[in-house]
Amino acid sequence: MGGLAVEVVNIVAGGDLRVEVDIEELANDSKLPVANYEPENNATFLRFEEDGELIILYTSGKYILRGGDDFDTMYQVNDRFLSNLTEMGLEFSDPSLEVKNVVSVGELEKDIELNALMIALGLEDTEYEPEQFPGLIYRPDSTRCVLLVFSSGKVVITGGRTAEEDEEAFLRLQNQVNDLL
Repeated sequence: MGGLAVEVVNIVAGGDLRVEVDIEELANDSKLPVANYEPENNATFLRFEEDGELIILYTSGKYILRGGDDFDTMYQVNDRFLSNLTEMGLEFSDPSLEVKNVVSVGELEKDIELNALMIALGLEDTEYEPEQFPGLIYRPDSTRCVLLVFSSGKVVITGGRTAEEDEEAFLRLQNQVNDLL
């Protein structure tokens, strides 16, 4: 897992070309292997490869890049996307890209009694309705991260902007679990 206590499984970033885009024309003229214009979503969905990272481009010039699990790859896909737009004749200046959400997974390495954990962590910061969702949802005040804890000990961390932020939230939970249960 590259030295981290968590493994990054998805990165979502938002970008802005700061110009309006004819997304239907772009989808029709695109040299990308996968380019689908969806008028009902007012978006064009682009991929460089069939199961690769997804770029969702809107008429406003704003776009979402998602599906990668590696920051370097995400920035390479963004650069490739911008180059492709330039080659197609689209003019834009000073595009921005900002990481919005990093999804990671961690392992507590023991089975967890979720009802007990809910009480130990505090009812005000947790939700656990097994008939609705099989995991405990934990929203600690100390972070923007949300942690989904499963009875198997698997934890999904979402809402952070960096792998380190996800890891910090996971390690704090791991210490609480070890102290409380």
